[in-house]
Amino acid sequence: MDILFEQPNWLIAVCLLLAALFAVFLYRKDRLNRHLSIGTRAFLGILRFVALFLLSLFLLHPLVRTINREVEEPLVVVVQDNSESLVMAKDSAFVKNEWPAQLDDLISQIGDKYKVRPYTFGSTLREGIDSISFTEKSTDISKLFDGIYNRYSNRNIGAVIIASDGIYNEGADPRYQSRKLDAPVFTIALGDTSVKRDMRIAEVANNRLAYLGNQFPIEITTEGKKAAGETVRISVSHKGNQVWSESLTITDDYVLDTRRAVLEAKEAGLQRYVITVSTIDNEVTTANNRWEVFIDVLETRQKILILAEAPHPDVAALRSAISSNLNYEVESVIAENYEGDLEDESLVIFHGIPVSNNTGTKMLLKALKEGIPSLVVLTQQTNMNAFNNLKMGYALKAYNGTSNDVGGTFAKGFPYFQVDDETQALIRELPPLAVPFGDLQSVEGSVNMISQRVGNIETDLPLISFNQVNGTKVGVITGEGIWRWRMVSYLKRDSHEAFDGLISSVVQYMANREDRRQFRIDAPRDLLENERMVFNAEVYNDSYEAITDPEVALTLTSVDGSNYDFAFGRNGDFYRLDAGLLPVGDYNWEASTIIGGRNYSERGSLSIAPVQLEMATTTADHKLLYQLAIDNGGDMVYPDQVAQLATMIEESGNAVAVSYERKKLSDLINLPWILGLILLLLSLEWLLRKRSGSY
Repeated sequence: MDILFEQPNWLIAVCLLLAALFAVFLYRKDRLNRHLSIGTRAFLGILRFVALFLLSLFLLHPLVRTINREVEEPLVVVVQDNSESLVMAKDSAFVKNEWPAQLDDLISQIGDKYKVRPYTFGSTLREGIDSISFTEKSTDISKLFDGIYNRYSNRNIGAVIIASDGIYNEGADPRYQSRKLDAPVFTIALGDTSVKRDMRIAEVANNRLAYLGNQFPIEITTEGKKAAGETVRISVSHKGNQVWSESLTITDDYVLDTRRAVLEAKEAGLQRYVITVSTIDNEVTTANNRWEVFIDVLETRQKILILAEAPHPDVAALRSAISSNLNYEVESVIAENYEGDLEDESLVIFHGIPVSNNTGTKMLLKALKEGIPSLVVLTQQTNMNAFNNLKMGYALKAYNGTSNDVGGTFAKGFPYFQVDDETQALIRELPPLAVPFGDLQSVEGSVNMISQRVGNIETDLPLISFNQVNGTKVGVITGEGIWRWRMVSYLKRDSHEAFDGLISSVVQYMANREDRRQFRIDAPRDLLENERMVFNAEVYNDSYEAITDPEVALTLTSVDGSNYDFAFGRNGDFYRLDAGLLPVGDYNWEASTIIGGRNYSERGSLSIAPVQLEMATTTADHKLLYQLAIDNGGDMVYPDQVAQLATMIEESGNAVAVSYERKKLSDLINLPWILGLILLLLSLEWLLRKRSGSY
């Protein structure tokens, strides 16, 4: 223990001198002390001197430095793969029946020398090995290393032991994640590395959406091992009826074949399609011969109309961006040539309109009157007086017919939809738009998505902004030249994705009519069997204020007639229900509540599909396990060599006790015995003075 001072050390001598002078002055021989003996005065002076010195010393802010040394014993983390693939090999009986006991013996043996922390892993890392069941539906070895690092990054890890078949089907390459541990990794190679006779569906590619009456493709990749001379049939079924099939004749021991099935969407709603490949004799498993996909068949697409005063590259850029989203059907037309009905449109984009009192201007007035969401793009041809008279919440005053090149910056706190950070940063890199020069005004309540930026000066003026007129969504792009944004976006990102996604988000917000239902349910449509079923509910009173007073119930019914009853829990201003994990199959649900004495209900359906990741690969990857061990200073062993692991860990030289030195600074005044000593000195002095008759 050391004592340090924040003030210069020479001040200690000053404290000593002042305390001595005060004690001498107090107990000098005078009329008050002449009856005391020299010894008594000296003793009382010493008591006062020590007490005053300690008190004055505190003015120098003394600190006490303590050093504690701790010894941490090495820690060994043992992790067991708990995925289904381990019991699909020919040694599955050994893995299920004998290996758990061997693992317990290994932990006991290592536990005699080190602290042992056992875990299992599949999709995530879980503590303990009491629940080894080999039922995990997926394997993510990278999360294993992330989990160990998060728990023990500042601990003395002597070694990590992983018992696995090396097969992973989720996450990053574990060889990169393992390096962050800075500890030797030892692997126990389970499973069978021999190539087995098997025919399986390796991959299926499909769109999630289709439209009623349209055709849609499904690409099916099949893989065959040791299947030469076999002929199999690949088929697609819908509601038990075969809707497509083709045969495949295999000529080599190994085949990887891709077929394209083109199907017709004949029913609206969520549709399940079952893809199968016929089995061959003596294949290792038939569980991977089946695959299920879900296609959400929509009855209609939202119609987006682009009305332009004249041909312009902006129109082509907007049309291309909107068309990239399958939810939208886009039409672009010169206003004078339009013969359709605006009432059929979900959103109308007016480019260069209004212009005096032409056809386009009349259509814009009609859209505003009939509550059709409208987005206006201002150009050099726009009649600004006519635009101001629309009373859309924006007006350009003192316009002299010229334009100004203006860049953009994403408005902070924009509330209507999310724009990722990369796109927000890209907006600053896009070329300027030609904005009509004048005094641009906007009413209170308008919200900028992109604000104007002149050079590096950011303003609050709108470049792309939204508002509402009599409950109808309106928006304005205050300049032309957005076609350059799409070109530059491609040059900087090698893709139109950022620009198309931004425009698609604008269109989605504008085209979606406000939902005024008092009872709403946000429900999943299709899930995998390892995904939790979560519902969200919203309840509003007649004033359209969110309330949570009513009880909200939900009944889930499976195809076999089994009912599951649930009650929603309150979550802030809304409701949430976590129904957990449920068996594979199709379900119907009905949610109900009572608002102001009136009954409300919502219905829907969903499907839970099996997870087939563990069935995709049946050959153990011992090469990966060996690489993990060698890269991290360990070694790979087989189950009959696990008794050697304790010696191998010891020889690695990493599993040793570590001594840590911890230094701590604390104020001397915080030590209770110091204050006690001062009080004792002053009290003893006072008591002796009183007994001697002094004052």
